Amino acid sequence: MLSSKHAVARPSHDGPRPTHRSRRLSLRAGTAALAATLVGVVGLAAPAQAADQIVIGASGDASGLQSHAGTQIGRHVYGTLSGPARTGELVNIETTVSWSQVASGGQDANITRWAKALKGKNVMVSFSHEPMAKQNSHWGSASTFIAAWKHVVSVFDRQGSTSVKWVWNVTSNSFRVPSSSPEYGAKWYPGDAYVDYVAGEAYNKVGCGQSNMSFADKIKDIFAFANQHNKKFVAAEFASNAFAGRAAWLTAAHAFMAAHQSQFAGAFYYNPTSAKCHWHLTTSAEFAAFRSLVTAPGFTA
Repeated sequence: MLSSKHAVARPSHDGPRPTHRSRRLSLRAGTAALAATLVGVVGLAAPAQAADQIVIGASGDASGLQSHAGTQIGRHVYGTLSGPARTGELVNIETTVSWSQVASGGQDANITRWAKALKGKNVMVSFSHEPMAKQNSHWGSASTFIAAWKHVVSVFDRQGSTSVKWVWNVTSNSFRVPSSSPEYGAKWYPGDAYVDYVAGEAYNKVGCGQSNMSFADKIKDIFAFANQHNKKFVAAEFASNAFAGRAAWLTAAHAFMAAHQSQFAGAFYYNPTSAKCHWHLTTSAEFAAFRSLVTAPGFTA
């Protein structure tokens, strides 16, 4: 259901690449080159990108939302490097030490434990999500984050845990700030060879300090970055504060995803029991809109 989008083999400074993946990457590159030749020489139309199903789920009170929506949904879960390995459709592994320590191998035992637990599982995995957010500044800089990310991926690969899809999960706002800002998203990108999917968040804070803004407008800039790098997008967190039009907001988000199905890999509603803004869904119309999203053709739990 989730297909790898690694474009090139990763550098080998952290160890040799698995032979089977190298062959697969070479085959993909050869196929792409042949397709490009056919398009250019004989004028054939380029094949459309495969429209894999979009995984729909939730974080926070996922069980409660599933119960109210009346349909199974995926899970976006969080764990720490030093804590027990968890599994879900999207797994965020949070650091417990500086990124420099991770990059230098100081957490290899914990990374290996996670890699073994997730080996063979068809899940999306992110390391140290939203690294440029101010609350994460104590872990290090963009360069040390990138070094840590590459090291984590390389340790997984050496363990043969190559079924996971690596999700670079950052703030959507990092692509709305000036490129001169230290928080600018592109400065934190590990590179196409180390990333399968790009992820961001879409919070509509209407009535909670901001005006009404659509799902599409919230992700516009980071979604464009994902497309520029030929990566599918994951809405790792999306939600709207409670207001009369929230069911319609969800329906519009659904329509946008459906219209760009080949460019999405997943979307996870943030449904906490309590927070500063009232993200959790409450009305029958909202639950029906979410149920329609999960059960629509091309979408899955």
